[in-house]
Amino acid sequence: MAKLLFLQNMDYEFVGSMYISSMVKKHGHECDLEIGHQLKDFEEVIQKFNPDIIAFSIMSGSHNWGRKIAKEVKKKYNITTLFGGAHPTFFPEFIKEEGVDYLIRGEGEESVLDILDAIDKNKCFKNTPNLSYIDNEGKTKHNSLRNLRKDMDEYPYPDRKLYHTLDKTQHRQVRNIITSRGCPFHCSFCFEDAMRALYKGKGKYVRIRDIDKVIEECLQLKRDTPVEVIYFADDVFGMNRSWLYEFLERYKKEVNLPFICLVRADLVAADRDYAFNLAKGGCQSVFFGVESGNEDLRNQVLKKKLDDNEIIKAAELLHEAGITFRTYNILGLPDETLEDAYSTVELNIKIKADYPWCSIFSPFPGTELADYSLQKGYLSPTFSVEELDKSFFLSSQLELPHKRELQNLQKFFQTAVLWPWTFPFIKRIIKLPPNFLFRAWFGIIYFLVYIRSEKRNFWETFKFAIKNYKHVLVKE
Repeated sequence: MAKLLFLQNMDYEFVGSMYISSMVKKHGHECDLEIGHQLKDFEEVIQKFNPDIIAFSIMSGSHNWGRKIAKEVKKKYNITTLFGGAHPTFFPEFIKEEGVDYLIRGEGEESVLDILDAIDKNKCFKNTPNLSYIDNEGKTKHNSLRNLRKDMDEYPYPDRKLYHTLDKTQHRQVRNIITSRGCPFHCSFCFEDAMRALYKGKGKYVRIRDIDKVIEECLQLKRDTPVEVIYFADDVFGMNRSWLYEFLERYKKEVNLPFICLVRADLVAADRDYAFNLAKGGCQSVFFGVESGNEDLRNQVLKKKLDDNEIIKAAELLHEAGITFRTYNILGLPDETLEDAYSTVELNIKIKADYPWCSIFSPFPGTELADYSLQKGYLSPTFSVEELDKSFFLSSQLELPHKRELQNLQKFFQTAVLWPWTFPFIKRIIKLPPNFLFRAWFGIIYFLVYIRSEKRNFWETFKFAIKNYKHVLVKE
């Protein structure tokens, strides 16, 4: 049978890769994964496994690493390379890069299976839906996308054994499960609208899994792994309230593991039972987006459709229910003033955010907010995805009046929220030039907030941070 090998440079479990692995293994193919940074880290498994295809699941930022390794793989082993994930989906021109043979756009389980089936039968797979490639005449071909699978539970459960290499080095007590795919909201800084447009006419975009199947997967995870906390990694967990309340009751009785999840503040604020049912079900912590402390900026520019009162009410209910929460925030937004940025800090202080999180806005081409940034002159007309930092914690690509202060404030955002007495001092030091000490301080506080918010083991996470800090704090 055909063999698929994933190469990855992050010590982290990707749910998409695990779904693909389980799909192809169910149909008799072989799949493995190796984590490393340079070609030499992968050579042993390449030679031993002898894959038919080497695959990369990449986001914008990590695409530069993937392109480099693929080029080296092609030169030394001449093995077919296949790229999937967010970057190839939204930037299919990536197919023109040296070392890149094929792209899968959108959801990849069935298309990757089609490819391996064709290889096994020694047949051509270039008509596979979702596939992009360059034909023999040098023309770029983008096959149409297949219809979305209506019932996600027709897919086998994610292959947890795919990340066996992590089991050798980490005690991974927090594991991810998704109960849905797709998001019904239209935030201007997000790719969801672009994905929704790609799949227009291809089936229902937001799909929620059957409760029985989610419970069964949780029990399997509990039985087969040393899981201590489940992270429901949906774009928004519990969008359907009746589904959620039934699920939570069964989850508590049958699974009884603490969990964390991502919600929306307006969903929490709209129903007092929401937070208390989460708590009764075993929820330890939730994450939700604040984005900006300026309500007009949040709703007119970011299209968040979320007012201050909803954020404040949600925080009150979560505190009352005994659930801690992480807030997601963005600095360096188009039209943002320094006072707007200060208001973001102040709103987080007001709601007593347990685990504040803050990034610098990354203007991903293809999003509504990136287009807005171009129209308003915050970005050069020649701006491209290649100019983005691999991390959204480093610097801003926008030309803003207070760019230096905004970049520095992001480094001290968590400090200001957790220890408000430091905020007046922070307002003064952010006028200094960005420097390594600011980034180092941010790294330390970020690490401490992260392990608390996701209930991670300190020493395991510390080892992870040492190995992967370059993904967050160092430019290419």
